[in-house]
Amino acid sequence: MIWGEGWLKNPKMLPAIFVGVGTIVAPWLLMQPAMGIGFAASKTPKPYQVRLRNLAIHTVYGLGLYGSALLTNVLFR
Repeated sequence: MIWGEGWLKNPKMLPAIFVGVGTIVAPWLLMQPAMGIGFAASKTPKPYQVRLRNLAIHTVYGLGLYGSALLTNVLFR
């Protein structure tokens, strides 16, 4: 939705990674505090380890978005 149909026809990796990593805002600001582990896992024994894992997982999500766009582009030309 952000980059429109043009991105689906000619996918680029950077916008997909940007969206994937951008989805980390909700867990850090809403979900983790609601579960009692604080803002961006600040109340965990190793908050930087949790944050790094969160970033890694959401980066993989962005790569999945990119891969899906490539596959969709190839299958539905």
